[in-house]
Amino acid sequence: MKGPHWGWYLLIGIVALAPVGVRLWSWPGFKRQALDPQMVQAGQTLFEHKWKANDPLAGGGDGLGPVFNAASCAECHNQKGIGGAGGLAHNVTTYVFRNDGVAIGRGVPREGVVHARAVNDRLQEKLNQLQPDLPQTSQPSLSQLVSLSGSRRDNHCNTIQQDVHLSQRNTPALWGANLIDAIPDRMIIANERKERLRWGMAPAKGEELPVGRALRLADGRIGHFGWKAQSASLSDFVQAACANELGLGNPGQAQPRPFSIPSYSYKQPSSDLTLEQCDQITSFVASLPRPVERLPEEGLMRNNTIEGKMLFSKIGCADCHQPKVGDVDGLYSDLLLHDMGQPLEGGGSYNEPLPSRPDPNKPPSDGPNPGEWRTPPLWGVADSAPYLHDGRAPTLEKAIEMHGGQGTRAARNFASLNKVQQDQVIAFLWTLRAP
Repeated sequence: MKGPHWGWYLLIGIVALAPVGVRLWSWPGFKRQALDPQMVQAGQTLFEHKWKANDPLAGGGDGLGPVFNAASCAECHNQKGIGGAGGLAHNVTTYVFRNDGVAIGRGVPREGVVHARAVNDRLQEKLNQLQPDLPQTSQPSLSQLVSLSGSRRDNHCNTIQQDVHLSQRNTPALWGANLIDAIPDRMIIANERKERLRWGMAPAKGEELPVGRALRLADGRIGHFGWKAQSASLSDFVQAACANELGLGNPGQAQPRPFSIPSYSYKQPSSDLTLEQCDQITSFVASLPRPVERLPEEGLMRNNTIEGKMLFSKIGCADCHQPKVGDVDGLYSDLLLHDMGQPLEGGGSYNEPLPSRPDPNKPPSDGPNPGEWRTPPLWGVADSAPYLHDGRAPTLEKAIEMHGGQGTRAARNFASLNKVQQDQVIAFLWTLRAP
């Protein structure tokens, strides 16, 4: 008896795979677009501009402030060139009330930023406005909030008192931001699934295995930017920073209200930046080149660097600091949130955080936990000291040592290496330079 013709098998296969093919064909890929040179130039002017109250560039708004942390973007992003990281002097202090408390008689939001500067003394925010027994200061030093002497487990954010948790954020470098912005959400979700599968479907909430999770925002997008991945796009990140660091309200985010003004009496002024101006700044940031990996040309140093790169993967650093995400090579991040343990906890955000969209396979979540941090890309890390979310680690060695929670295994493996091998790992990291 003659069997079915091979053509029937082919037809059945085509019909069966057609939905998959359509899905792959229509699935959005890299969204990187060519930049308009005029937009980039206009954006650089705004990025470097020193803003002031009632600034003529602010249109109908009130210009700088009323509360702010810097007078220009370049004031903080300047290490190794415009767009780079910033030192401890530019750390931003965040707060979060425990048990959903609010400041006495102020109606202050449950979490936010303590702005270091204001356009006048009456509007100046201070810690004691959050809670009377806190110090009367607007810009506490990192040493006030973090114990830097002692073991890794002693390095935790200082609550000062039980109701308010304070922490700081160090200025991140913006190199290669356009490439990160172009990474499709599906690539980050794929990293999440890959890590779960690798570790036997372990949950992301555990502190023992390096299993991260993508932050799903309320509108369904995936977080790409920020220490806690709370901005889905470079445009969102820029607009949030302009509002909260410079006090420049814009269509994407309103300027913050000073503590001293009750919410019921605060009249929000007109936007300081138009959407076009925000797009111009975003274009300039998107034009910043990517960091580079500079290997020594020859000899023992080159061999040590190559060996260090292999050890970096072998001891587990690359479990989270993955060399490649999608088509972006040399990133050394998975762009996922990882729980780094109690010693590295840090709450607070620019404003009340948007609720995240629950994954159908996970219970609902309100957003990043205090101990969760987006894996920071390591490209350019040699030129972006100090390290960790608040800059508490002055060296790469100290940063590795302080890894807790899901980073504990890699930190212990690094500690178990002999001195030559440790130096080789650091030598590799020192090849990851600013552009």
